[in-house]
Amino acid sequence: MFGSVILDVAIGMAFVYLLLSLIASVVQELLAAFMQLRAANLEKGLRSLFSGDSLSAEMDLVNSIYDHGLVRGLYSDPKRDSGKLPSIFRRAMDWVRMVMRRVIGINADKPLTIAVDPLLLPAYIPSRTFALALIDTLNTNKKEGAEAMASIKEALATHDNKAAQALLALAIDAKGDVVAFQRNLEQWYNDAMDRVSGWYKRYTQRALIVIGLLLAIALNVSSVRVARTLWLDRDARQAMVNAAGDYAKNNPAAASTATTADAAKLKAQLQSDVDTFNEVTTSSLLPLGWKRSWHSYESYFETAPKDATFSALTVLAGWIVTALAISFGAPFWFDTLNRFMVVRSTVKPQEKSGTEVAKG
Repeated sequence: MFGSVILDVAIGMAFVYLLLSLIASVVQELLAAFMQLRAANLEKGLRSLFSGDSLSAEMDLVNSIYDHGLVRGLYSDPKRDSGKLPSIFRRAMDWVRMVMRRVIGINADKPLTIAVDPLLLPAYIPSRTFALALIDTLNTNKKEGAEAMASIKEALATHDNKAAQALLALAIDAKGDVVAFQRNLEQWYNDAMDRVSGWYKRYTQRALIVIGLLLAIALNVSSVRVARTLWLDRDARQAMVNAAGDYAKNNPAAASTATTADAAKLKAQLQSDVDTFNEVTTSSLLPLGWKRSWHSYESYFETAPKDATFSALTVLAGWIVTALAISFGAPFWFDTLNRFMVVRSTVKPQEKSGTEVAKG
């Protein structure tokens, strides 16, 4: 019985964290779309790929790639009509985006000179497109075959920086074969993009912690209070277990939410997740939300008993635990919830069987 209560409390907590993680994921995706974080992350990744160096003052490799015809077709024209100033609202929104990018550390070290509006840059460049654009940029004499490779190696050998060093090593490894050089560039790029994807996951993790803390405070979700209620209130505990089972059964792909870049779909998903959270937590009577006016809370702390400080610290700790739990993401909590449900389905029959034997 004791073990069953612990398992049911774990299911209830995992379900609360799952619902909050789904909300946080959609909010994070909306912010990412607003700030064009994937595009900024790609730009920063390309700067890192070339070790931040340009081949020369006249040839900035990142600018050249973004301005190449093969890549230019992947994004909207970034150049605005110079005769028309953007609206104050547009300028303010652009400023907010750039500040938020700097705060989370995703801005590239150098600005692009070919893009007046870097917020319109692509979020992804295929490896083949990158390789062909770079080869064409390096092949200034527009030679073909072995002559092209000889021209590229000769040009790279005249530069003394990290970008030229890396490219020259790949060119030498190709042994005069431009196709082999293209494959080397594609592999080099793909390896770098794996690292860039890791950066983006870390940015997402940080964002989810901040969003999670804001959600925990806004909805007053203290893990300590929720766990205590589930432990002491059998009805609330059973209601959460039933709701979790129904949700897992009816939403097998819940963890894959917030994968679209469509703002309208994201907003609809956010509304759906919030409605589900409100419905579940209200029906189970969990101690969530702000039930009284701010004035009543202020009055309480003014006339609070001696243990008010401890209570406040407990609530704060509960918020922090909730934020950290949300940062694990919806997929983690969806898998965890399913595992708990499987364990529960195997434990319950054994308990029932053991009780019947004891009666006999």
